[in-house]
Amino acid sequence: MSERPNESSLYFVTCPCQHCSGNIEFDASGFGKDETRMAQCPHCQEETIISIPTSTILTWMRNGLLPTFGLDAETSPHYLQDFVGQKRIINKVHKELESSKQKSFPLGHILFNGSAGIGKTTLALLVADNIANATGATVKAINASGIKCASDLAGLLTNLEENDLFFVDNIDLLPKEMAEYLESALADFKLDIVIDEGPNARSIRLNLPRFMLIATATNKKRLSPMLQACFTTDEEMDEYSTEDLAGITRHIAKHLLLDIDQNANDLIVSSTDGTPSSVLNVMRHVRVYAKIKRSSLNITAEIAAEALRMLQSNDQSQNTEQARQGIPSNVRREVWRRDGGKCVKCGSRINLEYDHIIPVTRGGSNTARNIELLCETCNRSKSSSIQ
Repeated sequence: MSERPNESSLYFVTCPCQHCSGNIEFDASGFGKDETRMAQCPHCQEETIISIPTSTILTWMRNGLLPTFGLDAETSPHYLQDFVGQKRIINKVHKELESSKQKSFPLGHILFNGSAGIGKTTLALLVADNIANATGATVKAINASGIKCASDLAGLLTNLEENDLFFVDNIDLLPKEMAEYLESALADFKLDIVIDEGPNARSIRLNLPRFMLIATATNKKRLSPMLQACFTTDEEMDEYSTEDLAGITRHIAKHLLLDIDQNANDLIVSSTDGTPSSVLNVMRHVRVYAKIKRSSLNITAEIAAEALRMLQSNDQSQNTEQARQGIPSNVRREVWRRDGGKCVKCGSRINLEYDHIIPVTRGGSNTARNIELLCETCNRSKSSSIQ
C-alpha cells in the first residue's frame, strides 16, 4: 500500500470487495455521501466499486438523538469530511489513530475543550464515529448534565463492553464526587463502589473493560488535575478563519435549501461572533426574513443586509426590554440544571444567586448562556472586580 499523505488523509473508511469480500481501506475525504468509484482490491486484484458505507452515518443522527446534545439535525455535518475548520485537530487525531493501529496499542482518552457554540460537540461525535468505524467499536454517548447521582455514572461504566467508545458531553458539569468515580475508571479501569449504608456499608472494587473516553468541556478549569491527566489528547478548539466561516455558511445554506451569493455570504460572516453556532443562528434569521418578506430562498447581498439590520434592531429592543424584566422562569430552570444547583466557582449550595456574566446594562442578555449560578460571596467578589 502506498504511503498516505499527511494533510489530505482525514477520513479513512473500509468497505467490502464485491468479488472476494475482503475489506478495502481508502481515504474518503474527497467522496460525496452517495458517490461511488472504481478501485483495485488489494486482496484479489480485481476492480471493484468503493463507496462510503452507510454504517459510517452517525448512530445518534439515525436515531434522532442530536437534540440530546443541543445540536441541529438539519444542518449538522453527517461525516467528518464535511466538518469545516479544525484541520489541525482532525489531522492529529487521525495520526494517533494510525499510530495506534500500526503499533496495536489502544488509543488514549480524548478531550475537546472550547467556548460554547464553537463546534466541539459536533467534532467530538464525528471523531468518535470515525474511530468506531475504523476499529469496529460501539459508541455509547451521554450528556453529563443528565447524570444526577454517582450510581447513575457507575451503572453506565459497568455496562460498557471491551473497546467501547464512551462519549461524555459537558464533562465539566459532572459534580466532584462523580468525577472522582470517573478518575479511577479512566486511570486503571477499576471502579470502587460502596454498598449499603451505616455499619453495613462495604466497599467493592469492580474491574472494568478497557474502553476509550471522548469528552467535551466548556470550562476545563472545573476538571480536577487528576481527571485532566487521564486524557492523553487534550485539544483546545482553534478559532475559525474567515474562509472557514464562509464554508460553514455555504454548508448551512445548502442544507436549508438556500441559494446564497458571495457578497451575501461575506455579509453574514462579518455579522457573526466567529463560531458555527452564531453562523447557524444568523442563517436561520435570514432564511425566515427572505421567505416571509421577500418570498424568496435566493439570498442576495440586499436581502442579507435587510435581514441583518432587522436582527440588529431586534437585539437592541430585546436588550432594552430585558433590562426592565427579570430572568424568565424557563431560563432559571435551565441554568439551575446546567450548573447542578451550586455555585460554579466554589461549589456552595447556600445563598445562591443568578448572575449575568455580561451585565444587562452593558448589553448582556437574559439567556442561559449569559447567566450562571454564584453564591452571594462569590457574586460580591466578582462585582468588586469588574472594570
